[in-house]
Amino acid sequence: MSEASNQKFEVLVFDDYEDVAAKVPAYEKLKARAHVTILRERLDTPAKMAQAVGGVNAILMLRERTRFGENEFALAPDLKLISQTGRRAAHLDLAAATRRGIPVAVTTNDNGMSTTELTIGLILGLMRRIPQLDRRMRHELWPAVAGNVVEGKTAGVIGFGRIGREVARILRAFRMRVLASTRTLTEEQAREVGAERASMETLLKESDIVTIHIPLNDQTRGILGEKEISLMKPGAIFVNTSRGPLVSESALVRALENGGLGGAGLDVFDVEPLPLDHPLRKLDNVILLPHRGYAALETLEELFNHAMTNILDYLDGKPVNLLNPEVRSR
Repeated sequence: MSEASNQKFEVLVFDDYEDVAAKVPAYEKLKARAHVTILRERLDTPAKMAQAVGGVNAILMLRERTRFGENEFALAPDLKLISQTGRRAAHLDLAAATRRGIPVAVTTNDNGMSTTELTIGLILGLMRRIPQLDRRMRHELWPAVAGNVVEGKTAGVIGFGRIGREVARILRAFRMRVLASTRTLTEEQAREVGAERASMETLLKESDIVTIHIPLNDQTRGILGEKEISLMKPGAIFVNTSRGPLVSESALVRALENGGLGGAGLDVFDVEPLPLDHPLRKLDNVILLPHRGYAALETLEELFNHAMTNILDYLDGKPVNLLNPEVRSR
């Protein structure tokens, strides 16, 4: 996989919204070997995409930001490598890359703690009404808004992987009752962090706070629809730092508008970026974030550095971890 003319190797970095890529150690090494262009804004039109990717040899992608499929591959005839952060490829047509013989190098996943911490922050922000108080303090002398404590409340954690499990463990430290539900969860696994295994119906009916931590796939898409949301306790809050399409967005909006739910903390949406005219933006009982779950500085630095190191290894002909290893043998 080594390249004879490394100095002419063109690298394009997508979606560095936070201005992190040029500050990691591997950047200077890569810049010495290749011409590196870093994009801070989304390529949101075909014309912008065509202009950016023509002549590019490698693209560094942050998972689930810019989508890259058949049309985009056709615009990049010189593409030889994709180096992406993380191991999921929902944003990428992996089959199209493989057909073209383009290896897709991946990094290790982050440990999930940035998303775990954000989940806890959203729960506390909603319960104590921190955003509302902050906004009102800008124009009121001393707003009298009372929030709720989390101690003694019941939290329902849907999904019990690395993030759901840590969320449950932390909530237990607030002396909360924690119900957990997932398809393969055992009572012993739940008890290890002080949680109780429960059916989805029981969890929704008994929880003051519901937070979801499961992957999006054909089986989980829309897992919380109108029926499920209607089962939730009046005034309960809902937090989603996983994926927007796990939940019926229209049903969620209705429940928030009519008072069926007390509030929601949302980091993910059906369409991202969230349209400016979306009804969620008009609701005062919702905290909205622009997909910040993994976008903590430390996490982004680690991911960018690893993805750039993969490009350097490719240039040196060293093996890299691929999502499509069958390309390596061609």
